[in-house]
Amino acid sequence: MKKGKKSEIKKLRVKKHKNLLLVKSDSEEDKKKLEIIRDILINKDEDQSKYDLHNYFLNNKGEAIFKHLPFFDIYERHFSKYRGKDINMMEIGVGSGGAVKMWREYFRNNNPEANINIYAIDRNPKCKQFEQDNIKIFIGSQDDREFLKEVKSQIPKLDILIDDGGHRMNQQITTFEEMYEHVKDDGIYLCEDVYTSYWPNFGGGYKNPNSYIEYTKNLIDSLNAYWATEEDDLYPNAFTDSTYSIHYYDGIVIIEKRKRDTRYNDICQQAIIGKTKE
Repeated sequence: MKKGKKSEIKKLRVKKHKNLLLVKSDSEEDKKKLEIIRDILINKDEDQSKYDLHNYFLNNKGEAIFKHLPFFDIYERHFSKYRGKDINMMEIGVGSGGAVKMWREYFRNNNPEANINIYAIDRNPKCKQFEQDNIKIFIGSQDDREFLKEVKSQIPKLDILIDDGGHRMNQQITTFEEMYEHVKDDGIYLCEDVYTSYWPNFGGGYKNPNSYIEYTKNLIDSLNAYWATEEDDLYPNAFTDSTYSIHYYDGIVIIEKRKRDTRYNDICQQAIIGKTKE
């Protein structure tokens, strides 16, 4: 990489998050700098640039989109199966309005027959301006349970929910507790930027029992509750019976739903296939 390009990127770094890049600018000078950044990112992430979503982000010239670059591989891994099909999706956190449009185009996948419905929540009333065909935006706070209940009453069950909202512990936990049941039985619940679980000023902190990360660690026990012994204070619940897997990534927690009618360690769920030695 040329020295000049490195120096240009340094000027656009965000002070608080040194690994993040500022991608919103209106001046011609900054637009040229952003083109430099795009060229560098495409060269740096050659494997990722083959993905449509990543390319859409890097070439976006509309409303700003703020995303961590490593997240795009994660999105593709879990979301690609929904492309070109009917889908109901929600993202909490609208920001500058670019992401909701990105999701609409990504999931449509050039299929005009696909019924793509994007729902979003933001506390900023100005975000209402980003409503378009198949994009519905609700104004309210994600830690307001009554507001979330009202939203649920107005929308269908969701295939995908992304929490990219305020990233505070009470917001993430309240949203999960209210919205998880509104995700379809085979849907996906994704909470991103969970590094705030380690930041005291967001209500987190390492091993803080009130952080979202520690909260989800307890969900691992719930996922496996059918295996607990009679001596354990652990019992199956609605989460146990509706959840298939929990995935931890750097900055993201994804929970995949799947209805479970029987426990995995029932005899009908076990088998031995092949030869055994006496």
